[in-house]
Amino acid sequence: MSQFSKYSRQAATLFAFATTLLFSNCESSLNDIEITDPAVLQTHFVVERTLQNDGTVAAALTATILDKNLASVELKNGKVQVNGQQMSLTEILNISTYYIPSATVNLNTSYNFDVVLANGQKHSGTVTTPQKTFTSLTVPSSASVNSDLTISWQDVYVHDELIITLNLTSPAGTVPGPTFSLTAAQMEQGSFVIPKSNFATPQGITSATVTLTGVKYGTIDSKFSTGSGTISRMRVEKKVTFN
Repeated sequence: MSQFSKYSRQAATLFAFATTLLFSNCESSLNDIEITDPAVLQTHFVVERTLQNDGTVAAALTATILDKNLASVELKNGKVQVNGQQMSLTEILNISTYYIPSATVNLNTSYNFDVVLANGQKHSGTVTTPQKTFTSLTVPSSASVNSDLTISWQDVYVHDELIITLNLTSPAGTVPGPTFSLTAAQMEQGSFVIPKSNFATPQGITSATVTLTGVKYGTIDSKFSTGSGTISRMRVEKKVTFN
């Protein structure tokens, strides 16, 4: 059996759930131990590029390591690196996260992550970004909460997954909206209709941010705990203002 395993949709779902739990989680007891066994670590390597609503591009290279209780781990006498560059450590929403400051994410590029444990042993994960990504997301110039919303995008490409998410803004604030996972046939169409029922809320939606995320799964050392994985996310977002 190969030492490396493919990142699965189940692993991605588990990591999203784990992230939610970690908002209020305590520090891991493994932080005080020199870890030499990768099996006690659930490890997530992420490559992310976002074309934001204002036209700027944001990029991130991150690694998050969890213990069996889904508490984040800071490696004692260990390190994490990507393409040979050592990653810094910070906290994001109370989650200890390894990252590259001012990261750049390129297309058709392999990102090779390594966790180096206290005994010097290296355990890796890799993902290659797609050859092309979204250059635009088109929404109607005039939209109504009483009508279906048709969105379209350029650079049609079949991803491992293509996900549409909504953030809905009303006078009460901004809240997460529904998520849509597209089939391969829907990806190839280059457009999608969001039903108007998703905008019917008592608060009265004034705008929505639509985010299109193309996902590609890489491989990771199977010696890590179940649920570990390496993933690339290419995103484009657009704000819709309702009449």
